[in-house]
Amino acid sequence: WRGLLPPEFVLLRAAFEPWELEHSLGIEKIMAWDLSEYGTSMSLAGARAIVGDEAVRELLPRYPEWGVTILPDPPDVAAGEEAAGDPAAPARAAPDRPARGAPSRDPLPPAVSADLIASARIPGPARAALEAASIVRASNGWVVGGSRTASGRPLVANDMHLSLDHPNIWYLIGLHAPGLDVVGESLPGAPGIIAGHTAGVAWSFTNAMADDSDFFIERVDPADSTRYLTPEGSEPFRVREESIRVRGRDELVRLLVRETRHGPVMTAVDPIPGGELLSYRWGAHDASTTFDGILAMNLANSSRELIAALARFTSPYQNVVFADTAGDFGYQLAGAIPLRRSGRPPLLPVPGWTGEHDWIGTLPFERNPRMLNPPSGFVATANNRQSRNPHSLTISANRWADPYRAQRITELIEARSDHDVESMRAIQLDVGSAFIARYRGHASAAFGRTGLDSLAAALEAWDGRATVESTETTLFHAWSEALRTRLRARFYRETGGFGYFPQYMVGRALDAGGAGVDSLAGQAALEAADVGGLPWGQVHQLRISHPFQDVPVIGGLLGFGRRDLPRPGDDYTVDAAPFEGNAPLFEVTSGPSQRSVADLGDLWGGGGFILPGGQSGRPANRHSWDQLERWQRGELWRLPLDRSAVEARAISRLTLLPG
Repeated sequence: WRGLLPPEFVLLRAAFEPWELEHSLGIEKIMAWDLSEYGTSMSLAGARAIVGDEAVRELLPRYPEWGVTILPDPPDVAAGEEAAGDPAAPARAAPDRPARGAPSRDPLPPAVSADLIASARIPGPARAALEAASIVRASNGWVVGGSRTASGRPLVANDMHLSLDHPNIWYLIGLHAPGLDVVGESLPGAPGIIAGHTAGVAWSFTNAMADDSDFFIERVDPADSTRYLTPEGSEPFRVREESIRVRGRDELVRLLVRETRHGPVMTAVDPIPGGELLSYRWGAHDASTTFDGILAMNLANSSRELIAALARFTSPYQNVVFADTAGDFGYQLAGAIPLRRSGRPPLLPVPGWTGEHDWIGTLPFERNPRMLNPPSGFVATANNRQSRNPHSLTISANRWADPYRAQRITELIEARSDHDVESMRAIQLDVGSAFIARYRGHASAAFGRTGLDSLAAALEAWDGRATVESTETTLFHAWSEALRTRLRARFYRETGGFGYFPQYMVGRALDAGGAGVDSLAGQAALEAADVGGLPWGQVHQLRISHPFQDVPVIGGLLGFGRRDLPRPGDDYTVDAAPFEGNAPLFEVTSGPSQRSVADLGDLWGGGGFILPGGQSGRPANRHSWDQLERWQRGELWRLPLDRSAVEARAISRLTLLPG
C-alpha cells in the first residue's frame, strides 16, 4: 500500500491483511447476525432464569389483533384464530429438570417503593447492553402501483434501519459492464448491489423477523461428562480450540469450543440464561447461495426475473417489495425458512435430547409468502406480520415488530392516489407516531389525575407529531419511560427490580388498564413533569458512532463520529429514531442507514439515494460527511444508471490494477 494509511491503522500500528474470498462470504454472515433474533431470545432466557416459567409468559411478544399485515387476511381466518397452540408459550418443563418457579403474581400494586424504583435505574453499560435487545433492527419498504401514482408507473421506497456508525455500513455504487447496469447500496467487500434498481426493475428490503435461531438445553451424559444425550443415545461433544491474538499479550488467548448436533455451546461465552447448558442452532450456519441470488437480481429486468433470483437468496430473511417498468409490482419473502419437527419455532430454550424441536429442513421457496399486483394498489412492509394465516407462525413465533410504522405508512399511502417521488420522501420523513396517537389519551389522563392540568391539556391538544421543537413529545416519552421503569420494578420486585422488559410491555399494560396501572401512570406523570418543558430535539439526540469517538483528545481532534445532533421521530414513527436511556437524554444510535426512492416511470432521472454521512471512511476526507445534512433534511442523491452519464459527471477517477 502506498500513501498514508487510514488513521485507525496508524493509531493501532496495524497493517492490512490480504483480502480472501472467505472475508466476502463472512460479510453475509455478519449481516445475518446483526438481523438475527439472538439478543431477544437470550434476554428472554435470562428473564426466565430470574422469574420462572410462568411469569416469563407475560414478557413474550404477541402480535396485536388490531395490527396491519403485509398480505390481506385470508377470508377464512379471523383475527386471533391462531392463538391455539401459541408458539410463544414456554416449552414445558423437561423430565428430571427442577422447576424454577416464582411466587404467583398478584395484580399490580397501587404503588411501588421508591427504593425499588431506584434500584431499577441502572445506568451505563449494564443498561445499554440489556436495552440493546429491545431495539429492533427495523426497516421500511413499500411499493405503490401505477393506479395510485401521478405518472401511472410504480414507485418503490426503502429505508433500512440499522446502527448508525462511521464509516457507513452501505456504500453507494453503480456497476456497469456489458449486459449489466445496476445502481444502489452495496456492502463494502461484498459482491453486487444489495438493494437498488436495474434498467427494468427496482427492489427494497426489510427484515422479515423470521425465527432463524433456536436455543437447545443440552443434557450431559451422567456417566461421561464429555458426552451429551440425544434421541439415539449418547454422543461426544465435538471440541475444537480457537486462538485469538490480543494486542499487548505475547501469548494467544485460547478458547475451547464445544459443539453438539444443534450447534456451538453458548454457556461458556454468554452467562445470561443462568447456567443452563445451551447450544445454538442458527440458519446462517448452513451453506448459503445468497450471493448467487444477488448476482441474478443485479441482472434482472422484470419482476418475474427478480422473483426467480430471490429463490437463491437464502439468508438473511427479508421482505422484498419490487416493481418493474412494465407496471408489475408486488412482494416476496426471501430466505430459506427453517422448519421444525414441532411445527412452530420456540421463543425460549427447548429440550435438546428429545428431538421434538429439531430442524427438519426448510420451507420450499414456492411456499414463501408472495403477492403480485394486489387490488389495493400498494404493498407496505415495516417488519410487521406477513399474514394472519396460522401458517405464518411457521415463519416467526410472534417476533414481528409492533405494527405502528406499518399502520402509519398504510394510512399515508391510502390518503391519496397521485403519489410521486416527493410524496414518497414525505412519507419517509413522517414523524406522526401511531404509538403516541394510541396512548396520548392515557398520558393526558395520568397528568390530569395528579393535578397537572396544564400539561394534561397540552397533551390533549397536541397533534402527536414528534418534531424537534415539540415539548409535548418530551413530556410523553419521559412519562412512558418512567412508567416502564415502574412496571419493570413491579415485575422483578422479588429479584432486585431490574431485568429484560421491552417497551411493548407499556402498551400492553395500558391496554389492560386497572387501578394499579393508573396509580403507576400517575407516579410517572409526576416524574416526567420535571423535564416536560424541554424541546424534543434538545433531549433526543443522534450519535453516529466510531470506536475511537470517545478516545480523549484524539477522538475530537480527528473528527471521529458525530454526536448531539437533534433528531425528530421516535421508535414508532416512519422516520424511525429509536432511543436508549431516560430523560433528560434519549440517545439515538440507530435509524435509517439509507433512504432510496425509485420511480419506475423515470429510472434515469427520478428518485435517488442518500446515506447518513458520506462515502469515505477517512474523517478528514471531504466525502466523509457530505451527505449528512442532506440525509437530515430527507434529500436524495441521484445515481445515474447510464455509464456515459456517470463519466460526464466524474470529478475523479481511481483505477485498481490486479497485482
